[in-house]
Amino acid sequence: MEIKTDIQENTKIIMISGSLDGKTAPEAQEKIIPLIEPDNILVVDLSNCKYVSSAGLRLLLMIAKQVPSKNCKLFLTGLTEEVKDVMDMTGFSNFFKIYGTVKEACDMGASCT
Repeated sequence: MEIKTDIQENTKIIMISGSLDGKTAPEAQEKIIPLIEPDNILVVDLSNCKYVSSAGLRLLLMIAKQVPSKNCKLFLTGLTEEVKDVMDMTGFSNFFKIYGTVKEACDMGASCT
């Protein structure tokens, strides 16, 4: 797994590559949770994330539960068919605003280019 972050104004684009699973979720948590700051927008780009396990889903849910208390917005983008299927089957899709691309998320309220 690899995580890259692109910060543009009050928007943080977090690009996750590889798998988000029990082995990689703790590292992802260490890198992503500190990015949740007041009045920011997080765009989590999963277009290069090929697999999300239950540990990865827990991390995404943890992030989703923390953003409201900091007056943040959270968008997920680029879900592969496999990741989208897992999120749909588990009901996790209902917790997130999901867009096809980072640009679509930006068009819906994120301050990014």
